Amino acid sequence: MNNKIGQVNFFRMEKVQPMEAGISINASDTKVGSFKDVVVDMMNEMNETTNKPQELLADAMQGKADIHDVMAAVAKSELTVQAAATVTGKILQTYEKIMQITI
Repeated sequence: MNNKIGQVNFFRMEKVQPMEAGISINASDTKVGSFKDVVVDMMNEMNETTNKPQELLADAMQGKADIHDVMAAVAKSELTVQAAATVTGKILQTYEKIMQITI
């Protein structure tokens, strides 16, 4: 059977530019996205990953997918949610530290 579990690139190696500024951090020909775009892309991938177990379970009930694929998708979904919670926590901690800086 085909393995229907897609690969999640939750942590990408993309160059990020500030939200308001039009200047990239590392100027080159590569695609440069804003921080907002990177976060939105990660959230979209997380949504796809967390919805995958339901789709695979429906396929498994019809005999189109293996139960092992369903269990792997559930585990991957759990890890994705844990990673997203960790990243969100780190972003909030960083924001709080930045707000404490006096200029």
